[in-house]
Amino acid sequence: MSLATPNVAVAEEATCEELEKVLIDDDLEKFFQVGAQLLVEEKLELVAFLKNNIDVFAWDAYEVPRVDISFICYHLNVNFAAIPRRQPPRRSSKEHSKAIKEEGLKLKKAGAIKEVFYPEWLAHIVIMKKKNGKWRVCVYFTDLNKACPKDSFPMPRIS
Repeated sequence: MSLATPNVAVAEEATCEELEKVLIDDDLEKFFQVGAQLLVEEKLELVAFLKNNIDVFAWDAYEVPRVDISFICYHLNVNFAAIPRRQPPRRSSKEHSKAIKEEGLKLKKAGAIKEVFYPEWLAHIVIMKKKNGKWRVCVYFTDLNKACPKDSFPMPRIS
């Protein structure tokens, strides 16, 4: 007789194929991972194919400048009765300001954002430290979220 309750599922450890790192042009940040169990001929053919088509890979989220803007643009369904709210300015430290400027320049260069001079909604930037020591730059959209109607068909819970 088992002591486990019927509602508790036992998590089995997933077994994955071993992967081998293949560097591209001696750049430690850009690499492919291919199966270590592949035959030598297949591995060489696969790596040659990947290197020949290197221009289709985006190594960073900001390296996708040729994506059609109509594909990635989204317009908010803001309630017209809501009064636009501009949050009062807040000063940030020199270290935070540097991270904000770098992130903004990356996004602007990639064409993901553009500068506006008369915003109806103005939100604060929130900076958080990641585990790897870099900064995560987020926008505090609480007021804007309150002005948007709730989705009638939200995404289902995965769990």
